[in-house]
Amino acid sequence: WLQGMEPGVNKGKGIDSHARYIYIHGTPEEGLIGQPASHGCIRMDNRDVIDLFDQVNEGTFVEIQE
Repeated sequence: WLQGMEPGVNKGKGIDSHARYIYIHGTPEEGLIGQPASHGCIRMDNRDVIDLFDQVNEGTFVEIQE
């Protein structure tokens, strides 16, 4: 489940990182990959997200950076 690494750093506009519901997922609009089209999710080509799912175990630490 999504967790911020440092207390207070990952908070914004009254929403803590725990409640943001940011996911890594595919999309029916693959032509929009690379453009802002969500509320913070990591959108991937559908084939790529399936490959990622097959390679990463549940509970694996994921660090998202700009």
